[in-house]
Amino acid sequence: MSCEEIRVLAVKFGQDFDLYFADDEGLECDYWKEVFPLQHQIFRNVSNQVLMVRLGPENNVMSVFESMTDQEMIHGCGVHFNIHYYRDNRLEDGMSVAFSVLVENKTYCMYCTHEGGEKTVRFREEVVPKEILENSSDIIFIQKSISPTDTKAFKFESSLMRGYFLAFQKEEDLSKLTLKRCDEDQVDETTHIIIP
Repeated sequence: MSCEEIRVLAVKFGQDFDLYFADDEGLECDYWKEVFPLQHQIFRNVSNQVLMVRLGPENNVMSVFESMTDQEMIHGCGVHFNIHYYRDNRLEDGMSVAFSVLVENKTYCMYCTHEGGEKTVRFREEVVPKEILENSSDIIFIQKSISPTDTKAFKFESSLMRGYFLAFQKEEDLSKLTLKRCDEDQVDETTHIIIP
């Protein structure tokens, strides 16, 4: 039997509950680093509607699920999402991802925010960064499988607002993209996003 040298470092928790090493030479800090983007993915809900991002009145960016034909889904119309996969130093139970979409020749990034006491999802004009150094990010979601047998359906949990998932919610005649509180083992089809 051989012995290997194992380096042990003293650690402490800061006021912000971040973990600090007494001697961090050669160690990586916690951050996300883009591994590769998967281009032109179309998101559908369980009703087979397509997620579409478009400019509304006064250039407000809106995201809704709509019924669309394949002929209507042309490049740049707001339905082809880039999924940016990130490697991180945490032990997450899914892949860290960010989403961007091209609308009228501008790139928009999906992010989580608080508005009027509600947690919601919005899009802002921004190129998704290659590295994210914060401990939590409003653009990172954790992609989780719904079932081992279904390789196309996922849930996406906000890394900033844990326990909140991307979901669709019917409002009048629209199905809007939103964030929804959901227990990890709860079956809620409004949080199921299908990537064909």
